[in-house]
Amino acid sequence: MLLESLRQVFGAEATFRDGQDVAIENVINKKRVLVVQKTGWGKSLVYFLATKIMRQIGDGATLIISPLLALTRNQIDSTKNYGIVADCINSQINKTFEEREKVINRCNNGQCDVLFITPEQLQFGDFIELLSRLKVGLLVVDEAHCISDWGHDFRPDYRRIHQLLQILPQNISVLATTATANERVIADVSQQIGDCEIIRGELQRESLYLHKLYLPTAEEKFAWIAKNINKFHGSGIIYATTIRECERLAAWLRHNAINANAYHSDLNEEDKITLETNLINNEIKVLVSTIALGMGYDKEDISFVFHYYTPKSVIEHYQQIGRAGRGIDKAFCVLLYGGAEENKINEYFIYSSFPQQKQIIQVLNFIDNHDEVKKSTIEQEMNIKPSILDQIIKLLLIDGLIMKDSRSRYSRTIKPYFSKEEYYDSVINMKMRDYQELINFQKTNDCQMEFLTKALDDPNAHPCGKCSTCLGFWKWTDDILVEKEINKVSDFFEKSFIIIEPRKKSAVTNRKLLFMHENGLALSYYHELLGQEASRGKYVDNYFSDVLVKASADKLKRFFRDQEIRVSDLTIIPIPSNRRQKLVPEFAQRLANTLQCKYAHILAKRPNEPEQKASLNSRHQEQGIRDYLYIHKDVNLNTQQILLVDDFVDSKWTFTVATELLGETFDNISVTPFALAVTSGSD
Repeated sequence: MLLESLRQVFGAEATFRDGQDVAIENVINKKRVLVVQKTGWGKSLVYFLATKIMRQIGDGATLIISPLLALTRNQIDSTKNYGIVADCINSQINKTFEEREKVINRCNNGQCDVLFITPEQLQFGDFIELLSRLKVGLLVVDEAHCISDWGHDFRPDYRRIHQLLQILPQNISVLATTATANERVIADVSQQIGDCEIIRGELQRESLYLHKLYLPTAEEKFAWIAKNINKFHGSGIIYATTIRECERLAAWLRHNAINANAYHSDLNEEDKITLETNLINNEIKVLVSTIALGMGYDKEDISFVFHYYTPKSVIEHYQQIGRAGRGIDKAFCVLLYGGAEENKINEYFIYSSFPQQKQIIQVLNFIDNHDEVKKSTIEQEMNIKPSILDQIIKLLLIDGLIMKDSRSRYSRTIKPYFSKEEYYDSVINMKMRDYQELINFQKTNDCQMEFLTKALDDPNAHPCGKCSTCLGFWKWTDDILVEKEINKVSDFFEKSFIIIEPRKKSAVTNRKLLFMHENGLALSYYHELLGQEASRGKYVDNYFSDVLVKASADKLKRFFRDQEIRVSDLTIIPIPSNRRQKLVPEFAQRLANTLQCKYAHILAKRPNEPEQKASLNSRHQEQGIRDYLYIHKDVNLNTQQILLVDDFVDSKWTFTVATELLGETFDNISVTPFALAVTSGSD
């Protein structure tokens, strides 16, 4: 019956890959199964074909918990091949209870066979109540490594799946699938979903040709990508860390007549769908993406995957290169690594993967001291980053330590709290060891594919004979960069404008700001050559070089020329600092001399100001600056154009508050901020 069903979908010559038929048979027989198989093996075939067969014999619908909307859209399209109907419930499409109820009813009436949901939906009590009405034949946990705290892409809401299993009938089939789980993650997932049969296969990807290359600067990476991307036929993906990196690299490729677009979480769903479709149809050469286009995205003929950055683990790297070569004989995966900034970014993400124990206790005590409290109130009163607060609240809800009412107010339960600091620390330490393993991968002289699959505890790991290490040469790209190619990137950076957009509302009052600065300008991003030059100037030399003065003057001249403003009409005002009192003012004075414009050092800060990085959310950042920044001279500027100058810009609150102070003091002025480097921009 299984082979006949397979051939109804894929033709008379179709055969199962090793283990697929066993997994389907176990699912049909109401067992709990964990499938750990390489990317491209066909894990979705297992649950879609099982669904087709189970629906034919009268079983309930298949409920699939899937982590990414892009993956869900991709898979809904593929169900049509099986003659089954799929739908999804998520916050983007069906927002009301009534809309969601209609989807559940369609599943129960046989009009829909597969229902996709994201794990985040499991936090809503009304949705859980709806799911309790769903006639489920099979529960699928896709990308199941997300269940595990030890997994490379842990999602707290996946821990609710254990609770979901308590309300669903005990006789349903359960299937968990992943390509990126080592032994410790497998053990954890097995415990979460209950006693299950593990079907594990070889993780070696025969179609992939791996290469790695040390390029320590953004300029070198940009130059290499532009030089080599057209050597590969078809389309592909470039993975980058931050939204700004994606946008800028895509712009650089378009500048070189390469059809490229950025893909990330800031895009609206309509734009994401368009880009996904364009990539599927090979209408664009490359998507430059954050991890938003990652797990399970199934395009058979992706011919290359580049990593513009160093992934946080070998597991993450394996998972992302797995987008390539799924239905073609040869695909190329190149890791471009190097630069101290990469390590800083990755270490930040790792250490932020769980909140600090003291923060958890602070939030718990705050809620305990209030009968009912909204999240916005907690944000206002507590100095915690919004993303960390979201994570803390989610973990406290999952552990049953707090509850949320219909008005989105939180209150404490009677359940006692026991510290998990030791456990969380052990997870973070393990993630740091995983990252060190990736650093070791960069340096290894062994087979690259074997290194990756060994790290995933594949007992069948062996040399691939295809990576640049095994071959001893690499003929598919030209890795030698000449000065002209790097200078071309530097020129692109110099001529492109990094805009500092104004904030429009106060985080303290939640009201519109009375005075807002114009669109400002940054000289560079922190990880670029000029950004690193600024970093050395601030933290090593305590002096900003003439190179930075000249580059800033040149860029500002072009920026204001486009706005038909004469730089000689500007008055430059430096942002003060109590810690490095002369650094920015001296730079601003030299910049004014170069631009032949006025200079006024009229802003100051009161003593004992705490470090800005100690303020972790917008409210505290803004209030901290308001408490210490002031105008210390009563002067007549005799100008309408002010250029505010600082070294680095992140939250933009310093520029925002300084603009308000100046706007309240002087009439008819226009304020434009300028910074040497942007340090923000992570997803």
